[in-house]
Amino acid sequence: MRQQQDIESQSWEDLLLAIAHHQDQDAFTRLFQHFAPRVKAYAMRGGADPSVAEDIAQETLVTAWRKAGLFDPSKAAVSTWLFTIARNLRIDRIRRGRRPEP
Repeated sequence: MRQQQDIESQSWEDLLLAIAHHQDQDAFTRLFQHFAPRVKAYAMRGGADPSVAEDIAQETLVTAWRKAGLFDPSKAAVSTWLFTIARNLRIDRIRRGRRPEP
């Protein structure tokens, strides 16, 4: 119970750093539960259909898990970093969709 209370009182930055340094699954769960719906909504506002938006949200958070060590709190907030990842993934999907099949 105490560990759960500690996780609930941590900032997004602390959670992401816990993921980076300790592969903390509880921290990732909290980050995912908070940001996945927001990233999905962001992708849908950008024109993605719901299933694509959900894929982008999941891929964004998986990328955050894998690349948490690259996060620099002096350069951006966690939300900015995550939404930048989502934006780039959405752009990549659009580019792939425009590419002709060989």
